[in-house]
Amino acid sequence: MSTTLQEEIPRPQRHYLDHAATTPVRESAMQAWVNATRMLDENPGNPAALHSGGRTARRMLDDARERVGAALGADLHEVVFTSGATEADALAVAGGARGARAADERRTGVLVSRIEHDAVGDQREVLEPDGFQWRLLPLDRNGVSVIDADAVHEGGSTTALASMSLVCSEIGTLQPVDVLVAALAGTAALVHTDAAQAVGCLDVDFHRLGVDLLSIGGHKIGAPVGTGALLVRRGLSLITDRPGGGQERKLRSGTPDVAGAVALAVALEETVAERSVTVAHLSALRDRLLAGLPARVTPTIPASVATTPAIVHLSLPTHHPEALLMAMDAAGVMVSAGSACHAGVTRPSQIVMEMGRDESAALGVLRVSMGAMTTETDVDALLGALPHSLAAARALDGRDAGRTRTMATPTSAGAHRSESEEIPA
Repeated sequence: MSTTLQEEIPRPQRHYLDHAATTPVRESAMQAWVNATRMLDENPGNPAALHSGGRTARRMLDDARERVGAALGADLHEVVFTSGATEADALAVAGGARGARAADERRTGVLVSRIEHDAVGDQREVLEPDGFQWRLLPLDRNGVSVIDADAVHEGGSTTALASMSLVCSEIGTLQPVDVLVAALAGTAALVHTDAAQAVGCLDVDFHRLGVDLLSIGGHKIGAPVGTGALLVRRGLSLITDRPGGGQERKLRSGTPDVAGAVALAVALEETVAERSVTVAHLSALRDRLLAGLPARVTPTIPASVATTPAIVHLSLPTHHPEALLMAMDAAGVMVSAGSACHAGVTRPSQIVMEMGRDESAALGVLRVSMGAMTTETDVDALLGALPHSLAAARALDGRDAGRTRTMATPTSAGAHRSESEEIPA
């Protein structure tokens, strides 16, 4: 029997260092999902049904809801299951702002940090046409949001909602959510936080944080993709764009994913139970990584700034991070650039530019993100692959520079090409 092409090509050992994008499903969560699915197959029923199958599904869903709430310092009835943090963010920001304005028509301001995921940032296109005013908090050179407490409090009388992540998903900086909550104390402004990147390393307690809304995504903590939750403070009124059957506090209509909720609860409980061990493990790996960096590769965030140990953001002297990523992947190391690639065009990191860096610095970035299953071998593989991968990227930089110089020389007619005709580095 002939071998396939895939069998003929030797493949390197894989080293996954992109946990901020998604994390492998925990064995415990996978088994919980399988067991729940089998239970539902043997006892079929919609959680809204009154028969025994429906009651079984309802008990499983309520048990998962209670466990998620307990793990995050929330009450049973404050947990709304979603398809992930993206949906939870959108529902929190758009639904929360509209709910606040419905209670007080003067509340049309939405205050957002500049480090937010697009799930939050893109709500601007939804809310501004609806009459809301979008305001952005400044970012300092270290990637931390700056809060003028007096100004924020003064504007709180017309602020419907403020949103700030606990951890920046791109550069890993911890954000001053507590300061934002304190600044808006005494006003009716709602506060939302995206905790998707925080649950694995920070003590996330909904009531203690004092926020009104909190989002998590299951696939960032080892639950299946398509699972997540939004915590909604008791008594809070959101206006949803998902009317229908009235499930999930009438905020997210549709038959709930019972097995997914069960798997999310198991992954979350395990994440919280292992948190202290995980933080120590990731901190040691981060130190190992930083100590082994080659020349000219430096941390983007100074050591004096608080970050999650799970994310190490690096600055590199190249305009071609996509070439570096491809070379790293060929060596079996999976990481991300932290900048968006659309149709083969690499764009600079908007967050790095908001930090005051130029476009060149915002192009040459690399995000290394680790999880509980990351090993020293994974980190060593990255350090081993980084020098030659960077050399491959810098070869393209050199080619670009050569082409720019060629196009800038006089033509045979003695004329020079205009600056606008140069190929940018």
